[in-house]
Amino acid sequence: MYTDVNDSIALKDLITVASPLIKTLVDTYVTPKLNSFNERRKLNKEIYFVPTELHFKEYYHRTYKKLSVINTLVFNNSQRFLKDIYLPLTLVAKNKDNIKYKVDSFPELLSDEYQNILITDTAGMGKSTLMKKIFIDSIDKNLGIPIIIELRRLNKDKKLVDEILEQLNSLNKDFDSKFLLELLTEGGFIIILDGYDEISLNDRDVVTNDIQSFISKASENRYFITSRPEKALSSFGNFQEFYIEPLNKKDAFELLRKYDNQGSTSSLLIKKLQEKDMNNIEEFLTNPLLVSLLFTAFEHKQAIPFKKYLFYRQVYDANFESHDLTKGDSYTHNKYSKLEIDDFHRVLRHLGYNCLKIQKIEFNKDEILKLISESKTFCAGLNFKESDFLQDIIRTVPIFAQDGNYYRWAHKSLQEYFSAQFIYLDSKDKQNIILRKLVENHSIEKFINVFDLYYDMDYKTFRNVIEYDLLKEYENFQQKNYIQNYTGVNESSIIKRRELSFLVDSYAFKASNPDKENPIDGKKLSEMLKNFEKENGVEYSKFSGIILHPPIKNTFCVCYQNNKNSILSLLVRKKNSIVKEINFRQHTHNKEIDIQFPFNNEYELMKIDDDVNISYNSKENFEKVNIFLQKSRVLGVIIDEKESLKKLKIIEQSIEIENQNDFLLNGI
Repeated sequence: MYTDVNDSIALKDLITVASPLIKTLVDTYVTPKLNSFNERRKLNKEIYFVPTELHFKEYYHRTYKKLSVINTLVFNNSQRFLKDIYLPLTLVAKNKDNIKYKVDSFPELLSDEYQNILITDTAGMGKSTLMKKIFIDSIDKNLGIPIIIELRRLNKDKKLVDEILEQLNSLNKDFDSKFLLELLTEGGFIIILDGYDEISLNDRDVVTNDIQSFISKASENRYFITSRPEKALSSFGNFQEFYIEPLNKKDAFELLRKYDNQGSTSSLLIKKLQEKDMNNIEEFLTNPLLVSLLFTAFEHKQAIPFKKYLFYRQVYDANFESHDLTKGDSYTHNKYSKLEIDDFHRVLRHLGYNCLKIQKIEFNKDEILKLISESKTFCAGLNFKESDFLQDIIRTVPIFAQDGNYYRWAHKSLQEYFSAQFIYLDSKDKQNIILRKLVENHSIEKFINVFDLYYDMDYKTFRNVIEYDLLKEYENFQQKNYIQNYTGVNESSIIKRRELSFLVDSYAFKASNPDKENPIDGKKLSEMLKNFEKENGVEYSKFSGIILHPPIKNTFCVCYQNNKNSILSLLVRKKNSIVKEINFRQHTHNKEIDIQFPFNNEYELMKIDDDVNISYNSKENFEKVNIFLQKSRVLGVIIDEKESLKKLKIIEQSIEIENQNDFLLNGI
């Protein structure tokens, strides 16, 4: 049975249970480490401002309490204990076969084997919840000295060690960051870095270098980093990357039951979801956040929305119109701002878009009030106090959460929903320009969830702008392709080569490292990539990876992919006909392909292109190279030439008709 966290007795019980666990951890790990540290350096902790047991105890009591309580969009203003609604998630290794790990407690075996773990996945898959679970379990099971950091707090002026110092230093007994860093370099810590994708774009390079420098200096610790997929993460080459396995239907139903303790709402909803006409909702049941939104939407209207953005709208409506059950069903929270539901939504749309532009989801009070003021100015005709609106989004319509002196969106995807709504409803003649700017942004993957939501809101504009530009780019690529009329080679093979080569530059290289577990020499590989990028002006941000189990012995492929591949991945999820998935990993370890690439030296990149005069593009080798490229891909999605060119004509005809016949003015 779940416990209402708003019950002060429940909170008191939590602290009572946690206190001896925290004492045990500090006595086991922290005290011996501090004593040894101080003795070796002959330091007087009072004079030299050295960290003490008190700093760690206070930090663990505060953080354990904070992380044990979870705010979700399901419960409006109320909260639940994490243990009551946590559903064990399964981590799956990228680029390694059959490595799965169900995280029902601290993943000791995984952490022991890899030490540095990177968890990447899309919005709402439960990355932050997983990190909370890992932190709490490391205390409950006395496994080490955990420290959890929200990476959005870092910037060019605030280093990782500064944020750790701030977290540990809430007591009046300040200590020196130099001694903290020395302590951390000795090892024994479990350092959790949550939300790499939430670092401001303006500070990204500086913060990334700082994190890498910190990890290099303090390499004897265990690390966990979470993020949505980002190209910049490829610079963390010493981390084993995992993603979270999508929920199956059984898991989704179990999660729904947790939200109301197997009550009537979850029972009714599950019964509804088992009906035959609900097959198209199955995609939403794979994502924990969407499962929670589904519960909230259904609880509010007893209806299931079939588009993702409608989930968010119904969640917003439910929060805005929420009743205080302690005062009877008829009591609705009055809004401090006195705004009606649609006007309030209008302000949030601008606020969401403004936050998207600056790529921030967390602010101090002055910053958030300034942003609200800008939204108020944009929304002509609305009159309210900025401070009242802030009170509303924290209390009566809890779209934001307050964490000490910081104010942040309750979930990043909420901000993205309101951003997409702004582009759709408020940007008017700038709509196409905005969409194209987002697509051309070198960090396009940061906007994929916005595109995902927008696709369902306004598919016609998405098609006429984003799909059209992509298809036009492919048409130009196809027409300039030298292998278009390569006699003696099957036409389907030529088409396949174009599909495999679009938006990806592939380079082969030879390596014969005798270590079977690590077939590539990491140092030589790093030197090769750095030299190549420097000489050719290739952007490292476009580097997408290397497959370590090549289809040709000792021959590997480096892929540099255009950022627009993110759009292809989105279109696959949307079941759009212009893209298709390919089985790019099957039999990778088996049957080798017999191709002799004309390498001069080891660790020297050779571009695989469409020059028919190169030996690897001979008629005998052509299809073999296709197989090599297919098996070497990092992403298993490509454009579908036939469907794409057909769709391009349809879109062009549609746009031409719209331009010629302005039906909006005809007859007026």
